[in-house]
Amino acid sequence: MKRALFLAAAVTLTAVAADAQYKPEAGERTLEVNFAPLGGTPLTMGGIRYRTFKSETTALRLSLFLGYGSTGTVTQDEDSELDLVELKDTESNFDISLQPGIEKHFAGTERISPYIGAVLAINYGTTTEKEQQQVADQEVGTVTTKGGTLGFGLNALAGFDYYIASKLYLGTELGFGFALSKDLTKKITNDNIEGAEDSESNVDNQSKFNIGPNLIGQIRLGWVF
Repeated sequence: MKRALFLAAAVTLTAVAADAQYKPEAGERTLEVNFAPLGGTPLTMGGIRYRTFKSETTALRLSLFLGYGSTGTVTQDEDSELDLVELKDTESNFDISLQPGIEKHFAGTERISPYIGAVLAINYGTTTEKEQQQVADQEVGTVTTKGGTLGFGLNALAGFDYYIASKLYLGTELGFGFALSKDLTKKITNDNIEGAEDSESNVDNQSKFNIGPNLIGQIRLGWVF
């Protein structure tokens, strides 16, 4: 009796496994996070990607990255005997990247879904540097320099998804394409600094153009819903 029950359970589990749907079907969506295990900070998340499958072989995708950082450095300590106030330099940056694209998936295997595709990349970033200066009567003046970068790119890519379980996958990809970036005009403003005038400058600004293969050194972890 026990043997018969065991055989029945084994057959049932085998049938369930055979019927398991690993890859997305038409109308399903995926959401994934990207990690960079080969970078200096392997736990840093490199963005979020959303895909919608128009069919079992065609998917539209959109990757999004938002980043903000700020650092401050004390350049002068407060000293009441010398009539000195604390001064600080700060630097902050904001970055946003949008990458819409399309993927064409192939048969592969039950768990592996190879694909090719194309992605348009739009990147925008700003930097703000503030330098404090002590002026008369222990007052503080600030010189603010704002700049930024605007970039565009187009990439042909190839990659694969490996479904480690139903609706759950790992993946990676590589690409070939071009990228163009340009530094924006720097704007310098002065607050409470007598005699200083606001200005704009393109000194040291750069324009860059790159074309060639590139390895997107990220591991993608995603799920289907």
